[in-house]
Amino acid sequence: MVNVIDKNVRAILGLDEPEPREITKNRRGVMSYSAKDTGNLQIFTNESWERNKHYYQPVGGRSCVKNFSKAICK
Repeated sequence: MVNVIDKNVRAILGLDEPEPREITKNRRGVMSYSAKDTGNLQIFTNESWERNKHYYQPVGGRSCVKNFSKAICK
């Protein structure tokens, strides 16, 4: 690490600037409910979401009540 005392030199060299934030990694989140009143937020990276998304995406048709109300409410 460089020990520079002069504030102007540190500003020119960029020594006091914070680390750049990593904004290219997107995250995915899933709420899972183990009880009526509490939920857990599971956060995934893109790679782990691709491996696990088949556990969280619905498969099959909607319920009969939802299908009926969807047709009536149009």
